[in-house]
Amino acid sequence: MSNKKRSDWSDWSDWVREKDDPKIAHTRPEALDDLFVLDLSSRSFAGSHCSSVLAEHGAEVLRIEPPGGDFIRTCTPYGIVYKGEGLNYLTEGRNKLHITLDLAQPAAREMLKELAKKADVLIETFQPGTMDDWGIGYEQLKQINPRLIFASLTGFGGFGPRSRSRMPDYDNIAQAMSGFQYDTGEMLPDGKTYEECPWAVPTKSGPWIAWFMSGSFMAMGILAALHWRMATGEGQALDIATAEAYARIDDFVALWYEHEGQINERFGNLDTALWLYCFAPTKDGAVFLGGLRLEMWQAFADMVGKWDEWGASSWTSVAPFTKKEAQLQWSALVFEETRKYTSDELLNMSLDYSKHGRLAPITCVVAPILSPEDCMKDANWLDRGIFAPVNDPVYGAIITAQAQYKMTETPLRTRWVCRPAGYDNEQAYLKHLGLQASQLTELKKQGLI
Repeated sequence: MSNKKRSDWSDWSDWVREKDDPKIAHTRPEALDDLFVLDLSSRSFAGSHCSSVLAEHGAEVLRIEPPGGDFIRTCTPYGIVYKGEGLNYLTEGRNKLHITLDLAQPAAREMLKELAKKADVLIETFQPGTMDDWGIGYEQLKQINPRLIFASLTGFGGFGPRSRSRMPDYDNIAQAMSGFQYDTGEMLPDGKTYEECPWAVPTKSGPWIAWFMSGSFMAMGILAALHWRMATGEGQALDIATAEAYARIDDFVALWYEHEGQINERFGNLDTALWLYCFAPTKDGAVFLGGLRLEMWQAFADMVGKWDEWGASSWTSVAPFTKKEAQLQWSALVFEETRKYTSDELLNMSLDYSKHGRLAPITCVVAPILSPEDCMKDANWLDRGIFAPVNDPVYGAIITAQAQYKMTETPLRTRWVCRPAGYDNEQAYLKHLGLQASQLTELKKQGLI
């Protein structure tokens, strides 16, 4: 197949499926299988996600928790646990070896130094200065391992007026203090009060997106630092602030304020920069409507039979429609039309217009809004193996979303979803510190592990 000219979509689809099929991932090498990572992240989903990304690429990650396990194992909806684990941690314990070590004790910190001598990367999420006070900060550890990548992920960074704040690194704190949460949610209608419209307040993102973003940025930073080390032989320290990382994805907001003095206010399901770009009600729910170009907006008007009434042929630019007042006016008209149809009917109308409409193949985008259940049953994601069960040796068959990367030569895989706290003590301490079972028994009596 590799020597065949791929002249059409079906040829390409067959080729990339053969190369990227998750079912054959176990037959290929892993890109980071020579990387040794110490994950000391504490009470931080971001740190755990960061090490998950590295582990999915094949790194040997030692997740180091206090005896009894880390707090994030207890974060779970309605207090549900599965075989002793909160559902949250069953998504981020993947591919990691789990050991326990009480870093509050000096003897445990000496053990960590021995592990750090061999490590390529160390991830930590303690309050700034904590690791230094313990004698295991970057300046101390680089004396015994100059090649170490020391990655610190905290709420407000290692320096700055808030860096020593006792405020914890929670996802919603990052959302609130990044400026992102302020402009997310329903707008307060003119002339109304919050007492009259209690729903018109800042709205958090559904998943813990700030922790995901900062953890992902940290993983990318670690890979860049490893690339630099290949050229120089030198390690370095990384400093990521969760709120700062989240602010990085806030589109044009900072520039808009800097150049125009304009604060991006909440605009509900509309968008201050784009039109047509919104969620619209239907007979049986809602859909996303997208028409980023003038012709797509015109196609929507034509599709719902409003070409002449709305004067679509005279439109010359989408810019006038993006103004707040215009969007409110036009969205009311648009929603009046979308409510006449079911979500599926609108989707099919859009597809049909792309074949037979006045502006075909141009059409507006209509996308259904899937529930988590619908998403997990979606034929496209099932075909790509995103929700394939993982046969975990401890927890059995578990469905947890697989890594999104598809790579032809070094594909990712989830080898296991989680481990109980300290599950790999015997194996890891024997391999890396040469400790025998009797020695581990004594360390456990002392409360070190």
